Amino acid sequence: MRWDDLRFFLAVARGGSFGAAARELEVDHTTVGRRIRVLQRRLGAALFHRTPSGLELTSAGESMRAACERIESATIELERQVTGRDKTPAGLVRITATETFSARFVIPALAALRRRHPELEFEVLPDYRRLDLSRQQADIALRNVRPAEAGLVCRRVAEFGFALYASRTYLRRHPPPPEGGGLAGHDLIAWSYILPSTKDQFRGVPVDGARIALRSNSTNALLHAALNGFGIAPLPCYLGDEHRELERIWPKAPPATETLWMIYHEDLRRTVRVRLVAEALTQAFAKERRLLRGDAARSGG
Repeated sequence: MRWDDLRFFLAVARGGSFGAAARELEVDHTTVGRRIRVLQRRLGAALFHRTPSGLELTSAGESMRAACERIESATIELERQVTGRDKTPAGLVRITATETFSARFVIPALAALRRRHPELEFEVLPDYRRLDLSRQQADIALRNVRPAEAGLVCRRVAEFGFALYASRTYLRRHPPPPEGGGLAGHDLIAWSYILPSTKDQFRGVPVDGARIALRSNSTNALLHAALNGFGIAPLPCYLGDEHRELERIWPKAPPATETLWMIYHEDLRRTVRVRLVAEALTQAFAKERRLLRGDAARSGG
């Protein structure tokens, strides 16, 4: 069996459908179906059966999955060891971060780095999902949660603040609540799924009696909803403080802070291109320390 065939099998096993596997592998779903049928004929065994919820592994497929995952781990380990000895400042580096970190900090830092090293190539993956660094879904991740997996280098690169913001237009219609009080009677702009509890999203501020005006899974959507007067939104300070139409609800209160971690696999620490990107991003966040923490808020809001 060829490793390429096994990659198709694993993608279907993990995604539960030819379509999900096709999106992961960036091929047409008919190609996935054809490769799986050929593989099953070659083995003389059915690997999947259809259910109302999608494709599920047969007992033969379950046995094969365990073996394939061992082969995948060994293949990725070999690739990392070879890549880790790369001493050339050239080639592709994949970075995953949230959409706003990517746009505001990552891309400008990469642009400056590429002017010095034009042989570098980047793929920026704005994603809230935790892409698997061990499976090489990304080379460098920027996350606000430190992972527990072994074999990862975790570097603290910044502290960033969150506060509640609303537009001046909204606050003319709805006077801001007193500091220390709740948000009763106000319209709120909330995340769709990042945090399960609305109260958690609003940093523990009581939200009893408030109304959800808009939900989204996009920080940019929350920002523009606040700018358009939908209500009060929890936003990172580096976004809220840069828009003059927005005001902090309680400007004298210190913002809530979270830690930003830079994470990459330890086998890549010797790779020149990965090290250059890690250093460039670390320097970029250090230069913006006050903005990230929310210490550089405009006087008066």
